[in-house]
Amino acid sequence: MMHRLLTLSLLLLLSPRLIADVSGTGSDNFSTGCATVEFMAKMVAVNILLPSNSDSRAQLEGMQNSLKELNRRVCQSVILTDTTRYESRYSNGTRISRDLYYDAWYFSNGQLFMAGAGRDVSIYYPNGRAMTHHWTHSGDPLYWPGGRVATYRFRVTDETWYYPDGNIITYEAGLRGGRWFYPFPRLDGRVGQEVISSNWGDDNDYFNYLNFDARGLPYITRERIRRKLALSDADLLDVPGVMLMITRLYQVEDDARQFVPADANITGAPY
Repeated sequence: MMHRLLTLSLLLLLSPRLIADVSGTGSDNFSTGCATVEFMAKMVAVNILLPSNSDSRAQLEGMQNSLKELNRRVCQSVILTDTTRYESRYSNGTRISRDLYYDAWYFSNGQLFMAGAGRDVSIYYPNGRAMTHHWTHSGDPLYWPGGRVATYRFRVTDETWYYPDGNIITYEAGLRGGRWFYPFPRLDGRVGQEVISSNWGDDNDYFNYLNFDARGLPYITRERIRRKLALSDADLLDVPGVMLMITRLYQVEDDARQFVPADANITGAPY
């Protein structure tokens, strides 16, 4: 009963134009669009923290600022009014979308973000490169902002993900107990990458906690997976969110602190 009263109260605050146009499909489209903004913010944040040799940090930070403004002006709205749905604009005057429910969304530089929220369309970074060409199709590749493949089959379990420099993140995204790797060679001198955990996400299992000494050289200590580090299979599909969580373990600064697994990430978006 309280839920119905709250819904009615919110509707009474909206204009007649918006009340007439609201539908479940449109609202779901908007939610999916904002989940897309959040997911792209994670991809860019990870790329800033762990760039490939060809990445421009200034360009990546510019893209991050574009996504933060889009998120602030559209997705942080408590109530979607006429102004935010139809006439939302960036600080430079560029229109974000003619209708956030059904029309294309744009970045402040005029670059197309997506042709329509909640649809199986190409999704573009602010630099014009595609993040994916079939956003709602789980079998399509996903790309980093520099154009390198992040994974060949997005939102598919037991699938390999790659860092922007081509190193392996995990062979088993979406499977609890899989092997996850840091993006550098093993510290013991053997061939291969340093392992974060051989059973990542399992409660009470060990993982390799990355530290740095006074000279800035990395070293590893063994810690146990506890509380928020015990992740479900669905959480582990959100690979960029998991990577941001891991980087926070050794206090690397980032601008996507709110985008962690179990938040409103793309794995729970309505389709």
